[in-house]
Amino acid sequence: MKKGLLFATCAILMSGCAGIPDTPDGFTQKTIETEHLSFYTLEKNHMQKGKPIRFYIEGDGNPNPSVPVALRLAERDEHQNVIYLTRPCQYIENELCENESIYTTARFHREIVQEMQELSLYFVKKYQAPKVEFVGYDGGATLAMLLGSRIPITTQIITLAGILNTNTQKNLHEETLNPFDQKDLTAHITQVHYVGGLDTIAPRRTAERFVGRLKNPRSATVKVLPGLDHKEWETISFSFLKDE
Repeated sequence: MKKGLLFATCAILMSGCAGIPDTPDGFTQKTIETEHLSFYTLEKNHMQKGKPIRFYIEGDGNPNPSVPVALRLAERDEHQNVIYLTRPCQYIENELCENESIYTTARFHREIVQEMQELSLYFVKKYQAPKVEFVGYDGGATLAMLLGSRIPITTQIITLAGILNTNTQKNLHEETLNPFDQKDLTAHITQVHYVGGLDTIAPRRTAERFVGRLKNPRSATVKVLPGLDHKEWETISFSFLKDE
């Protein structure tokens, strides 16, 4: 990780974070090292080589999420090959996590995206996956879009309360990548963007503008859940969780 990222001590913040979640039944927890970062991951037991992989990417945290929405959905997913990816520093304490910017101002930095791309491709190679899908919640949706545009075998991206335009976020690093600027890169990927009708953080209008900017989209839709805000997405029974 370049020293250009802003470093600051986060020991006080770490002390108030949510603890490491219990490993769900049917999953195996592993810590995976990329070139500069460590990631807490969960992969479904009995993963099959040569089959598609569905990745779940967790939402923002400080550094850990108060509720691991993506994890709760991943453990309910009936598909065979399911892998849960945290964001940098979530559920891991090491010297790198003294850099508070990794999970605050630089959480969508190009270097973070590169590290998560490396992590995703590690699993693609390990299981010889012919195609992948990404499901992301909150800021995890931002990364799902950014990763999907960079991994050629991506066939579908599903976002939940997704931050699809990082210009709506405050105090982000100048090298932040923005899905809103990649309309040419993601137009060929099937997309479903779920938004809460009461969500003021990732509102419906932002998702609709995002889809509207895509050039000749293959399939991109916005689905509104009327009574939902930015929280409690882990309680929803989504049809994509079923093994059809």
